[in-house]
Amino acid sequence: MLLYHGIAAASRERFTVARERFLQQIEILLATEHTAITIGELADCIRGARALPARPVVITFDDGYEDTPAAVHRLVAAGLRATVYLTAGSIGADGMISAAQVAALAECGPPVELGAHSISHPRLDELEPHALRREIIEGKQIVEQLAGGAIDTFAYPHGAYDARVRAAVIEAGFRSAAAVKNAISHTGDDPWAIARYTVTRDMRADRFARVLDGSGAPPAWRDERRRTRIARAGRRVRRRLSAREANGA
Repeated sequence: MLLYHGIAAASRERFTVARERFLQQIEILLATEHTAITIGELADCIRGARALPARPVVITFDDGYEDTPAAVHRLVAAGLRATVYLTAGSIGADGMISAAQVAALAECGPPVELGAHSISHPRLDELEPHALRREIIEGKQIVEQLAGGAIDTFAYPHGAYDARVRAAVIEAGFRSAAAVKNAISHTGDDPWAIARYTVTRDMRADRFARVLDGSGAPPAWRDERRRTRIARAGRRVRRRLSAREANGA
């Protein structure tokens, strides 16, 4: 399951893929006869509510950059599908997707699934309960208003979540959620923490093809790994120390 961020004419940023390389990747998807489905459809497959198609692939975009709609339209023109996760507070900002572009993507129908990606793109597992609920619920409401309809999929900013965050996403009415993991999703994956593999600027065609066929990345794990918990604990400690220093303690 693929995770894109920006698509630009040329790129020096790690998470921005050059347009020419992106077009090459579309050609690989078509040549290998992959069937594109949305995150919501994959979640239904994981639950057993629908059959997984042959050679499935999920193509997602995070954040919502101004170049995202053009990339999505290229996918749709090629007969593919995409899921786009929007950071609500960034819509209309410089370099980001506009409200009109969000509405236009919503009009694409089933090939394009829109999802929420919080309001301000924080690490949700570091937030207090009130701030956590606001980021999830109000972010959902903003995107729904612009899209003119309900949305039911969420992506964790920075891929950061824990059991508390996952539960808040479910409580907010989302039926699926995307993590990162840089692993290959499968029918044993968690529908509220679906694994994705980040496509970076320097990913070559052979590497891309190996990820697609499942040999270029590990299978997703369902439960949180120990090193993830350790990393989160370290972030929380650093955050508390920074807050103390800011307050002069």
